[in-house]
Amino acid sequence: MKNKLTTLMKLPLIAFLLSLSIFNFSTLQAEETTTLPPQTLFTNVNVFNGTDNKLYENHHVLVENNLIKSISAKPIDTHEQAVKIDGSGKTLMPGLIDSHSHLNVLMPGGLKEWEAASWDRIASIAASSANEMLLEGFTTVRDMGGMSVGLKKTIDEGLLVGPRIYASGAYISQTAGHGDLTMISQQLRPEDSNLVRLGITAIADGEDAVRTAVRRNLASGASQIKIMMGGGISSEKGPLFAPQFTDAEVTAAVEEAATRDTYVATHIYQAAHIKRALELGVKSIEHGQFIDEATAKLLKEKGAFIAPFTSGFSPEALKHPVYGKKGTPQYIKAKEFQENSKEFGAIMKRIQPKVVLAVDVVFLTGVNARRQRDFEKWTFTETLGTFMALKGMTSTAGELAKLTGKNNPYPAGKIGVIEAGAYADLLLVNGNPLTDIRVIGANPKYFDSAPRSKGIPSIKVIMKDGKIYKNTL
Repeated sequence: MKNKLTTLMKLPLIAFLLSLSIFNFSTLQAEETTTLPPQTLFTNVNVFNGTDNKLYENHHVLVENNLIKSISAKPIDTHEQAVKIDGSGKTLMPGLIDSHSHLNVLMPGGLKEWEAASWDRIASIAASSANEMLLEGFTTVRDMGGMSVGLKKTIDEGLLVGPRIYASGAYISQTAGHGDLTMISQQLRPEDSNLVRLGITAIADGEDAVRTAVRRNLASGASQIKIMMGGGISSEKGPLFAPQFTDAEVTAAVEEAATRDTYVATHIYQAAHIKRALELGVKSIEHGQFIDEATAKLLKEKGAFIAPFTSGFSPEALKHPVYGKKGTPQYIKAKEFQENSKEFGAIMKRIQPKVVLAVDVVFLTGVNARRQRDFEKWTFTETLGTFMALKGMTSTAGELAKLTGKNNPYPAGKIGVIEAGAYADLLLVNGNPLTDIRVIGANPKYFDSAPRSKGIPSIKVIMKDGKIYKNTL
């Protein structure tokens, strides 16, 4: 009798949960099958197209499905069903691109917490951060190590809200390199590392092992390849002066990437190491702040790109909860970094190579991650000048995305520009970013800045792939 009574008592709860499940499923299906309006027309906007150092005033921009159809100083005819957005003199600009993200590397406790984390903890923080980045105007990110394409696919399917993701797959590192994140107890069996098991990092010694690691990343859907050719600040094993990987190992990575018509990027700092990387066929220098003028000229000659991370130049960076702990390897290397990167901005301005925004948030979440993204926009602009910085956040970064060739996961149009045929990744901003970078969220303060909630109030409309994700007009 007791069992029957218990069963009867549970029936309403079961019915409720079943109805909840049905409701959620039908809502999800509605999300997945939502169609874009046939056309969206932005009227009365001042256009920063991502390539020209000017605003095209009082223009009209027509979006058809997920691509930009036309830009005109004259009114544009549309379908009756078109959505019309009156910009009222605000600035329409390309969506922002972060060319050096690490969505899987945001554990606030640093390496030890990251190693101890479960896959769902890592993935849920990455999904939350991707959502925040889109709401700040980042319509594309290039994830430079630690992420396969699971989150990318989920966002592309419409199940989560976030930017386009160009994923690099696992970091590829030699033993004792910047991407060797194993603990002392795991040295003899690196496969015991949580980060190795999850495919966040891969340790490869020798030409054949490097080829295998690159092939595995490509098999997992990586858009481009990331290898570690120098030491780094966040790890404990790789000093900044130490070169990593042999010429044969680097060449193996470059050759394997070329089989998929894509390229190799490398984590590196020293000028001599950058020169070696460029001569071996690497196309993207991640960081590279110790570059000298001769190497910057080679960078430009090769048509390669550099993604610097400029907020590290500031003394404020030493307030970072992981890097700012005095006496730690990270603190010592952060101080060395600041001492050796003082000429970077002047060299970039003189030589004018292809420089892209690298926000490079690691080991931060929530308010502190927002602070770094805002401060990086500010220091990037202070380092390069406003126009060069804005191109580095838009059109130049879009060129780098296209470097993936036939391996490009988004091949239908350009990104980072407002021109006919480009993807409709657009921001409507209250103000002129060419004269005030703060209108896209840049902040001259870092960890001392006032906490803010999600999103940038002066960015009024956010469109990605023809779909509006924010409209506060």
